[in-house]
Amino acid sequence: MKKTISLFLTFSLLIGLMIFSVVVTAQEDDTVHIAIQTEPSKLNPITYQDTETDFVLSQICDPLVEVSTEGSYTAEGAIIEDYRIEEGGKVYVFEIREGIKFHNGEDLTGEDVKFTYESLKDKELASPHRSYYEGIEDIVLVDEYTVKVILGDTNVTFLTNARLRNHVLPKDYIEEVGWDGYEKHPVGSGPYEFIEHDPGQRIVLKKFEDFWGENAKIDNLIFRFYPETTSAVMALQTKEIDFIAEMPAEVFEDLKSKEDVGLKFGTYNKFEDHRICFNKREDSIFSDVRLRKAVAYAVNRYELIELTRGDMAVPAAGRVPSFHPATAPNANAYEENLEKAQELMAEAGYPDGFKTKIFAPSGYRERVLEVQQIQQQLARINIDLEVVTLEWGTYLDVTADGQAPMFRERWSAGVPSPYSFVENWHSESGWNAIFGTYENDEVDALIDLIKVTTDQEERWQLYRTVQNLAMDEVACYPLYWPVIGEAYNDEITIPEDVWNVFKRPIYNVDKWHF
Repeated sequence: MKKTISLFLTFSLLIGLMIFSVVVTAQEDDTVHIAIQTEPSKLNPITYQDTETDFVLSQICDPLVEVSTEGSYTAEGAIIEDYRIEEGGKVYVFEIREGIKFHNGEDLTGEDVKFTYESLKDKELASPHRSYYEGIEDIVLVDEYTVKVILGDTNVTFLTNARLRNHVLPKDYIEEVGWDGYEKHPVGSGPYEFIEHDPGQRIVLKKFEDFWGENAKIDNLIFRFYPETTSAVMALQTKEIDFIAEMPAEVFEDLKSKEDVGLKFGTYNKFEDHRICFNKREDSIFSDVRLRKAVAYAVNRYELIELTRGDMAVPAAGRVPSFHPATAPNANAYEENLEKAQELMAEAGYPDGFKTKIFAPSGYRERVLEVQQIQQQLARINIDLEVVTLEWGTYLDVTADGQAPMFRERWSAGVPSPYSFVENWHSESGWNAIFGTYENDEVDALIDLIKVTTDQEERWQLYRTVQNLAMDEVACYPLYWPVIGEAYNDEITIPEDVWNVFKRPIYNVDKWHF
């Protein structure tokens, strides 16, 4: 009798578990899980620097002006109804859609657009993007839904920055809770609203039912943090997660070579460069351009690409990617020349080499592998290079403070303008000190000229000249431009029109569906 009861209980438990499993699976069809490599530094649209924060905030907030799949500016998908440019590029007028609600129920109006501009300009908030907005002379609220931005001088690159980093912010809410309060619970008008941040684990978002546009097709969006790529890939294969943001190229190629893995695949070019940055401050060893050149001649970027990316990268010459007309194919790429490197070191007073350090964020496996390879490459010219890996937030602080002689970086530019690739070389840029400082009066003048040159071909030539000059002084050493491969749950459909440099899958999760 006891055996019969035991069997009955066991059978009942199994049935219960099966039913529970079905229920969980059904519930999970309403949730997409995205793996990101590192936890966002801070959910603050004004001061953040990292891509992971951008992934999250771009679901919560809306852009002022959107970019189409062809790379043109558009009101479609943006909070503006329309915009116009007046006085030859000195005045920008934005007409805001009526009826847009923030997640806390408040109306989005011109006051919020004006407030967002003012926050990016605020010296006390110290946005690293502040220099993009310094040319603003006045911000006028024409009426409740019309904002006029008046520049001191013509700036043909302004519209890229005028999108407010894709984030229009709620003035009243921020004034009520403060910036610290906003970081703890960000509010926007985007397709997903913030629910919770479980430090070290995940960020949970939920479909915003009162979204002004087409509602997201998947109810819940969870960003989960996977510092170890292997763990993320295992979770992807078992469908614990559905998508890995910016999957390492070698992992993508390995998964794609396998059969029946339950995944779909896609690729796109990214408006981004990967490079080595140098601390060029006066008290740094790399204030000497000869030593920067020596490093550049000793680094073999083809080996690095082969090590971490295979066919998923293009060797860089200059900073603007080769698919853009502002690219600089004739910029000095410092092809490997160990003899030249040693001559430069001897000329600089280091014939027997020297010791230094290179820093990389520990959560990015590709970058760690690459700096380890660079360590071996520089050993060939007697540079004793110590590799230092740090957690993301600490890495940002250390590199910005000038404590890192060399560091491995990447830069994602705001499409469609390549302006930010060169702007951070300007001596007055908020990014200049963060990336090691660089001063060249001729480069400053040319970057200023880019902003007022209305002839497009002339502007592209200015970009090329700036890159040529900066590369002659090794303002940084570009390594490659990446091609991004994404693998994702084959039960998810991602529209074809978001697989390009202007529209990327991770910024259009609201268009995905099971």
